[in-house]
Amino acid sequence: MIESLLKTIFTKSVVKLWENKDMLSLYLKTLFGKYRSKDIRFSISYLFKIQIPDTDNYLLVLNRRIENQLQPVGGVYKRYGDDKLFNDWGFSPDNRKNGLDVDSESNGDLRFKVTGKNVVKVIKWFDEGKEREVSGEREFNEELINTSILDSKVFSQIKYKHIRRFSKHLKWSEFFSCFEILVYDVFELLPNEKQKEALKALNQNKTKLKKGYAIVSSDDIRQLRFMKNGKQIARIGAQTKLLINQKF
Repeated sequence: MIESLLKTIFTKSVVKLWENKDMLSLYLKTLFGKYRSKDIRFSISYLFKIQIPDTDNYLLVLNRRIENQLQPVGGVYKRYGDDKLFNDWGFSPDNRKNGLDVDSESNGDLRFKVTGKNVVKVIKWFDEGKEREVSGEREFNEELINTSILDSKVFSQIKYKHIRRFSKHLKWSEFFSCFEILVYDVFELLPNEKQKEALKALNQNKTKLKKGYAIVSSDDIRQLRFMKNGKQIARIGAQTKLLINQKF
């Protein structure tokens, strides 16, 4: 009875939030609670689940910013258009003091801060898919094709599907000294027969960190470390657990 009454009070957009209790909680905390006037950092990205056919192994690449850390292919979405809407939200991009810095490659990344009262507006904007990147090909090409990890002819066209979206809301980050909202879209590569054979061949040379990649097992991912001959030779980023349907 009370739930039905509350639904009639909220607008249609907020009713959608009601259907997802986590989102409703986020709405209340950022619009009315203690987070309303705080700076909240967003990082909105996508990653690829690239599983070696007929195995429990996965293709990971080295992080370009964090030394000796493996992670899924992917990266932060980019936004397009002007800054007007973002400026209305109290937007500030990452820089050397408050984040991971912005260079020519990371310009336009969806990695930024806004004031808490605008958090739900950002999420609604992202869900609409306007004036932002919506596909995963850019990072796939940058990290696997341009680096010659995968053959450009064999993988000139790829198919993939969106399998899940995972988010962490208002978690304190010691590194950034602020509360964060992390959003990850997980895409699964759907290789054709030639691509399957290429991935199987890559699996024969599992460790090529000097070339920027490694083939790891699900056990490696659970432990967040890549071992060789009983010795850890690389860390694995926590977000990689999303490939095996685990949270982090």
